[in-house]
Amino acid sequence: MFNIKERLGQIKLKTKLSMAFIAILIIPSLIVGISSYNKAKTDLNETILQSAQDNISILDKIVDDELENKQTDVSHFAKVLTQGDYNPEQSQNVQSKFDQYIQLHPEIETIYTASSNNQFIHAPVGKIPEGFNPLESSWYKDAVKANGEIIVSSPYKSKSTGNMVIAIAKQNADKSGVIGVDLNIKDIVKTSKMIKIGKQGFVSIVSQDKTIVVHPSLKPGEKLEKTLADELYKKEDDVITYSLNGEDRNISFKTNKKTGWKIAGVMPTKEIEEATNPIFYKTLTIIGASLLLGGIVILFILRSIINPLRQLVISAQRISQGDLTEKIDIRSKDELGQLGGSFNTMAESLRNIISQINTSAGHVAASSEELTASVEQASVATEQITKEMEEISNSAEVQNNEVESGAELIGEVTRNIQYVAENASEVSASSIYTKQKANEGEQLVEQTVTQMQSIHHSVSQSDNVIKLLDKKSQQIGSILEAIQNIAEQTNLLALNAAIEAARAGEQGRGFAIVADEVRKLAEQSSESSMEIGSLIKEIQADVHETVKAMNEVGVEVQSGIKVANDTKQSFYEISKSANDIVSKVHGMVELSNTMTTDAMKVDTSIDQIAMAVKENSSSMQTIAGSSEEQHASMEEINSSAIQLAQMAEELQELIGGFKI
Repeated sequence: MFNIKERLGQIKLKTKLSMAFIAILIIPSLIVGISSYNKAKTDLNETILQSAQDNISILDKIVDDELENKQTDVSHFAKVLTQGDYNPEQSQNVQSKFDQYIQLHPEIETIYTASSNNQFIHAPVGKIPEGFNPLESSWYKDAVKANGEIIVSSPYKSKSTGNMVIAIAKQNADKSGVIGVDLNIKDIVKTSKMIKIGKQGFVSIVSQDKTIVVHPSLKPGEKLEKTLADELYKKEDDVITYSLNGEDRNISFKTNKKTGWKIAGVMPTKEIEEATNPIFYKTLTIIGASLLLGGIVILFILRSIINPLRQLVISAQRISQGDLTEKIDIRSKDELGQLGGSFNTMAESLRNIISQINTSAGHVAASSEELTASVEQASVATEQITKEMEEISNSAEVQNNEVESGAELIGEVTRNIQYVAENASEVSASSIYTKQKANEGEQLVEQTVTQMQSIHHSVSQSDNVIKLLDKKSQQIGSILEAIQNIAEQTNLLALNAAIEAARAGEQGRGFAIVADEVRKLAEQSSESSMEIGSLIKEIQADVHETVKAMNEVGVEVQSGIKVANDTKQSFYEISKSANDIVSKVHGMVELSNTMTTDAMKVDTSIDQIAMAVKENSSSMQTIAGSSEEQHASMEEINSSAIQLAQMAEELQELIGGFKI
């Protein structure tokens, strides 16, 4: 949005007005022209379609008239013909009537009748094709099915003349037979070709079975293209658009009530477009003429606006450059003329204002110079006073700082002496406590040595017991080996006994059972001895580990006894040193207390001196600050006066740039 506004702001006013006027001129012209063209095109299209509908209505009436007379004739014959007329005696009378009818109606190719018992009478008389059976003819069957209604067949080629005809037939009133005529359709075709739909359009007739009756390029009897035929037979009458061979066509059609035929008027769509081309070109001409005339008017209006505006811009640029003598000469009485008059009035007002400002600037410059001189003198005096007060203040401040430093040092010494006294007291207490703990430690070490010796004795006894246990376990292992050997021998003897018992047969069966039980006991004894042996081995391994651990414990106990004796000697030395420290610390505590009392007296005197120096320094600083503030104010006044003089000079220079 803002980008569009910026771009529009960069376009010249002449261009903007031109674009606006052109848009106002072109858009309505195009809307009116296009609307008029579309309306004319629609009206012309409706007129052409209405003309086509009128023509097909005329053709429909011609077909009705052509067929109505023949249908009346057929109905008359069907009413008067009876079964007796087909007898040989009466058939000559019928033949005579048929001949007369043919002579009176040359458009009739053939008139004929067939009875239900296959009697056939026709005129003109000619050779009947071999094997011809009228009862099998479509006109006969259709008429019988119609049950007294007239039927009209699709076009077909007459077998007697070779011309395209349609059959009009009806069953006799007494149902004795069927009467019919073959109507040559050349008159219908000729009349249809005389009817024109536009320049390239034509009319066409399609029968109920979708075969051609009349068409400029298709022969009667040919089948109509299926898609188009289906479209035609969807409604009784309509207007459709159909494309054939890439060409769009408008087809207006209606249904003939007597025959069921579709009578259609066909016209290429491009013909309608060609008919509207003159309207299109005429519309373009009108739009072009309107644009030309409108452009001339717009040009005149633009000049009447842009030229005064351009003069205003030039004058405004000159005034912006300082030429206030510029005047604008716009004589028109419209808004631009009023703007020019206001512009001249503004320039006159600017000239008066600039003159007044120039005079005032001169007065201000003179007053500023006088004020600057006075302020400079006052500033020099104030600056001298300020310097002297600063020197006094600085001396007092140095004195104050030295006193404060001395007070801080005395205070620090006092605090350190107090800290030493406190620490000395704590050291004395700690020394006494250390002496007590050293005595207690010496006693505990003596007890520890005694216990360590007792532990060493117990470890020696345990080592002997464990060695004896190891020896006993080895003896148990030997006994288990003997038991295992006995079990194996017993098992072998039991096996031999079982073999002998088996040889003895039934007499040795009881002995075999006993031998088997003995063998099982021997096996169990062997397994148990093996398990015991495994446990004994594990015990021996644990005993060896225990012996090894006891040896290590013995060594450690010996080391502990030695360390305990060394610790006992150290505690003795600590106790002796603690006695010396206690006596010395008592003397240091008494000396620290005396120093603390003297330092506190000196600190009180220093604080009183520092307070007096501070009060003196504060007064000096207040006086010096007031002097500095006064000096700063004088400098600000001097600076403002100088700036005011400079601004007056700059204002005079700026005014000098204007031409009054």
